[in-house]
Amino acid sequence: MTTQYIYPTSSELMMIERDKLPRLTQNRPIFEILPIKNVDSHILLWEQLDNISGLQQVRGLNGAPLGVNPLGGKTYEGQPGVYGEFVPIDEIKLTARRQWGSYNKPVDITDLVMEAQDQLLERRLNRIEYNGWRVLIDGTFSALGHEGQVLHTDTYTLQSFTANVKWSTPATSTPLADLRQVQIKARGHSVNFGRQAKVYMNQVTANYMFANTNASDLYGRRVTGLATINSQAQLNELLTMDNLPNIVIYEEGYYDANGVFQLYLADGEAVVVGVRQTGVPIGNYQMTRNANNPDMAPGSYMRVIDTLETKLPRNIEVHDGHNGGPVLQFPSAICRVLNLA
Repeated sequence: MTTQYIYPTSSELMMIERDKLPRLTQNRPIFEILPIKNVDSHILLWEQLDNISGLQQVRGLNGAPLGVNPLGGKTYEGQPGVYGEFVPIDEIKLTARRQWGSYNKPVDITDLVMEAQDQLLERRLNRIEYNGWRVLIDGTFSALGHEGQVLHTDTYTLQSFTANVKWSTPATSTPLADLRQVQIKARGHSVNFGRQAKVYMNQVTANYMFANTNASDLYGRRVTGLATINSQAQLNELLTMDNLPNIVIYEEGYYDANGVFQLYLADGEAVVVGVRQTGVPIGNYQMTRNANNPDMAPGSYMRVIDTLETKLPRNIEVHDGHNGGPVLQFPSAICRVLNLA
């Protein structure tokens, strides 16, 4: 008699995932900047209207109005990455779970399946976040295959500003003046780089700002009157008053294959994310059509597969994957701040 195992079905795992995702993404700002969007297409596709140009033409009394060409637009497309992996619950674990002397009693391995789901879901979100931050910081990202070959990549042209003096040089650096220069780069792009925008950096980069001793720049504002500005909240109050982007300190990352913790934002990296005047997102992470979903629906998939009838030794495989990639509809809303350390 074949030993029966109890575990969540594939559809149950998908339902559980929907409950877990809000908790797992709530403290990851990349999902606010590039929210996940399912698109029923086999490619990454987006459209953008051309800029509105010109001034209304004078007609004059009894004069006929003149025609204006309709607003045009452009269609862009890119190739999605195809991602997927699985965790095996192998013969050793299955055998150890078998209840000896109970041949007709199912063995519950729900905890092992849920543990595998948590691992795969975390890895999927880490991949999405990594791709998103690399696009924002570098303008490009690359996903490598297991042999080191590039299997998924894309590049966008972002705005950038290079500081004349590194922020890590506290006596002469000018972080306030630098952010004022970034603010001006919003001109002509229907984007706001003022107090509504955010500049993302890690703690080390933020500490460069806190340590500034240039009396002609931030230090001169930090010690105004009887108050001393030393905290992130106080600094953001100052930046808000100057209509400059507020800083967001982000220290998260992932462990690589060698067990080394890799920050999404490295020391000396900072990126200003502006706000569109219409309030629409500057981009998203599009998940495209996937043959592993029912009806080839777009979005991620999770599957639980018992290999009893297909291969030996028997495994229970927990699968997770998605097709997709980051899309920046408005790359001009991003400004990289370079030469900080």
